[in-house]
Formats: sequence, C-alpha cells, structure tokens
Amino acid sequence: MKVAPAGDLTAEDHDHAMMEVAFLVDAFASTIDNVMGGATGPVGRVAGRDMAKKLPLHLGEPSLAETIAVLSERMKAGFDISVTSVIENGADTTVGTCFIRDLCTSSGKQTGGATCKLYHAYFDGIVNELMRRPVKSEIARVGKSCQIKIATQ
Repeated sequence: MKVAPAGDLTAEDHDHAMMEVAFLVDAFASTIDNVMGGATGPVGRVAGRDMAKKLPLHLGEPSLAETIAVLSERMKAGFDISVTSVIENGADTTVGTCFIRDLCTSSGKQTGGATCKLYHAYFDGIVNELMRRPVKSEIARVGKSCQIKIATQ
C-alpha cells in the first residue's frame, strides 16, 4: 500500500481518517470505562497532569478563567472553550467547537458518555497541573455546544 503525500489527500481520505480515529478513541475510552467500572476520572486526570508538564507554559498564579483562556488558545484547532461566567471557586464554560463531540457524532456515539467524561477528566488534569489546585468539571448540557461547570478547590 502506497501512502499519499499530505497534499494529495482527498476529503474522502480525511473522512476515513476521522472515522478510524473515532473508532480508536471510542475503543480506548470504552475499555478504560469497562476496566475501571465507570471510574475513568483518575485515569484522565493523571494523563492530563502528565500532558500539562510537557506544555511550554509558565503561568505563575493564574485564575481559572486565565488558565482556560490559555488552554483554549493552545487547543483552538479542535476546541473552542470559553468562560461564560465566573462563579465562586469556579467557572461556567461553553464548548463550541469540540473535536471529541465531532468524533462521537461521526461514529454514532452518544455525546456526554464515556469518551466525553474521559476527555473532561483529562482537561481537568491539565488545568489542575497548571494551577496547582484540584479541578473538577461537570457536564451540565450537551448538544451543538456544551455547557461545562468547572470548580476548583
């Protein structure tokens, strides 16, 4: 099998790649969910904290809103996360563009399920490491855009 150079890829090639990535991400999230009995949070948070250690970011003592804004900028190719209101010890956010939601939708999987929960635990881990404070998000609403409540301790 000959692999085409990146410039020779068609829209169909991208669709096939998206479906394969969706399948792999779903298989990974479902396996973790089954093995952990639904308690995927610790796995996602550890992965997120590890990822944050690799990011070339030094934020000092950022607020939650500042941290989310920086991460949204870094992740803008696949995600659009914005703070809609700052609340005591947390923030309400809106997730517009979401690569994970697109993966779920394209493969017929439910949004807000195991894959979304694993991703949000991963995101929590990144924010946790950057802020050096425990962070927990809760999916409040899923749809074409999602509402997420994020709390810090």
